[in-house]
Amino acid sequence: MPKIKQQPVPRMVLPLFKKEGIKIKNYKSPDSFERDLKKFLKKNHVLHLSTCKNNSPRSTPLEYRLSGMTFYILSEGGGKFENLKNNKKVSFSIAGPYNSEEDFWGSSGMQAWGTARVYGRKENPLKFREAFKKMNIMKVLKKLGMKELTPGFNFRIIEITPDRIKYGNPRKGVFKVTWERKG
Repeated sequence: MPKIKQQPVPRMVLPLFKKEGIKIKNYKSPDSFERDLKKFLKKNHVLHLSTCKNNSPRSTPLEYRLSGMTFYILSEGGGKFENLKNNKKVSFSIAGPYNSEEDFWGSSGMQAWGTARVYGRKENPLKFREAFKKMNIMKVLKKLGMKELTPGFNFRIIEITPDRIKYGNPRKGVFKVTWERKG
């Protein structure tokens, strides 16, 4: 059962929020928090995936799809796969557009930590097809006039199950909330 923890707003910030009309939500359950988080995730499509091998970190911007609280990424290659062979622990971040000069409290973003699994089209076709279906990639391929993925590439799907997520979106009433999968 997931759990959430909300960081209190510092007292010196409360008058600033009040002046801006910002009302911070107090979540009663992980489900209510997840609903707000999923609204943010549906508006964004790119995460920055961080992997590491031999003390050499790597961050890669990638498009994602969401199914429940699990993230899916389709990719044809790159150093991230070599890193993931050696270390399945990952982190990633997602940020909404932000310009502090226009709206200082308009920042929105999240960080996540979890475990990645890789399903190769050739190495694990059943798991690949299951994840591919959850991602609803055929909709995009049809728009491109394609019936399948390009055969010459070794496509793989990265499935990330977050253990912990930190999310903030002051304009939407979310101030530094941490979600953990296991309560």
